[in-house]
Parts: sequence; structure tokens; C-alpha cells
Amino acid sequence: MSFGTVVYGVVKTLVLPPGLLVVAGLAGLVLYRVKRGFGLALLIIAPVLTWLLSMPLTAAWAARAFEIYPPIDPSALRAEAVEAIVVLGGGAYRDAPEYGGADNVRPLTLERLRYAAHLQRFTQLPLAVSGGFAPGMATSEGALMQRALEQDFGVPVAAVESGSTNTAENARLSRAALPYKKIALVTHAMHMQRAKAQFERAGFEVVAAPLGFIAARHLDYALHDFLPTLRGLEDSHYVIYAAAGALWYRYAYE
Repeated sequence: MSFGTVVYGVVKTLVLPPGLLVVAGLAGLVLYRVKRGFGLALLIIAPVLTWLLSMPLTAAWAARAFEIYPPIDPSALRAEAVEAIVVLGGGAYRDAPEYGGADNVRPLTLERLRYAAHLQRFTQLPLAVSGGFAPGMATSEGALMQRALEQDFGVPVAAVESGSTNTAENARLSRAALPYKKIALVTHAMHMQRAKAQFERAGFEVVAAPLGFIAARHLDYALHDFLPTLRGLEDSHYVIYAAAGALWYRYAYE
């Protein structure tokens, strides 16, 4: 594992929940003896922030700033003369014991593949996948995505991009590898704004085909929407990750 990968992992732990919340609580304990007021404030903030970020209401409201593209009608892909569907990877993992120790795609990727397969069956458009090598992986995410689509969903894959390590590289390397100009881009709604911008920057004409909406989650504004849940914390993690990614890409790629 490279030094850059280690640094990236540490930074993610410090700025994203639940790591951010644990670090804040530990910092409060350490600082309590040195700076009593500041340490006490952190000890109070950590559990309060944990509650807020775990509420379904919090992520649903915060996601509205990022989930700006609506669900697409599959029939519109033909009407807009889309040439192909491109689905982005969302992570892979090593040595899945339930598959005999073979590498496999993570749930986020699987959600994207399922939706891409749905669109492909409806439109019969060529389907391409994009995903490189995760740290320590012997098989590219693109190859794992192709295997899942063809073996599990029975959908043919026309092209595989397997050299990318981030969204910007997804776009740049896909443009070099794929013979298509106008594409339907499949990724999570939270990620679509950044992904679409990068693919257009690379030279594609992009029709957004988002999935997995957080902002569209039904809210009754009843007690259960204000109670902490693991799903709420997971959604908040994704929202903060999207916000951090947007800021970084604005600095690094614009």
C-alpha cells in the first residue's frame, strides 16, 4: 500500500463520520485537563453531532444541494440519441469468502450495475463500465463489474475501462477508450453532479441517469425522522464525502 493511499485513508477518517465524531470525543477527553472549557465543549458536541448526523432528516435535507438531476425516463435515452450507457464503479473488495475467496464488487457498485442493466434491457444500447484497481486488488473493478453484469444480470458489456482511480480518471480514460460521444452516465445521485462535470470536461455529451436518491426519501416529520439510525449516519457520511469531493475537485480540476 502506497504512502498516498495511507494518507488518504487517514484524512477520510478525520473528516468523515463516524471517525470525525470519535476523534472529536477523544480530543475532548485529552483537552479537558489542559483547556477545561474547550475540552468540555468537544465532549458535548461529539454526542450531539452524532445524533444530528444520524437523523434521517439531516441527510435528506443536506442531499438536496447535490442531487440536482432527476430520475430519467429510459425512453428518453433513445429520444436523445444516446449512443451508449456508461456505469461508474463504486468500490470493490478482496477475497469474498462466500464466493470462494474471489474478489467482488461492493454494494454501491452493485446498485449501479443493477440500474445500468435495467436501462440496457430497456434500450438495448451498448453498455460500458469504468473502474480501476483498488489498493491490494489483483483484479480491476472494471473486470469485476463486467463479470457481474454478464454472469449475474445476463447483460453484455461492450467495453471496459480499468485504469482509473478516481472520477476524473474515469472520465479521461473512458474518453480515450470508448468510441462513443453521447452517453447516459450511471452513478448515484449524490455523485452525479461531480461525475457529469468531469465527463463533459473530458469531451462527452452526458445525459444523467442517477440512482439511489437520498433527498427523495419520504419524511413524515414524525418522531422516527428525528431519531438516530445507522442508515441516517451512513447517508450523512455520503453527503459529507460528496461535499468534500466537490470542494477538492473545484480546487484540483477547475
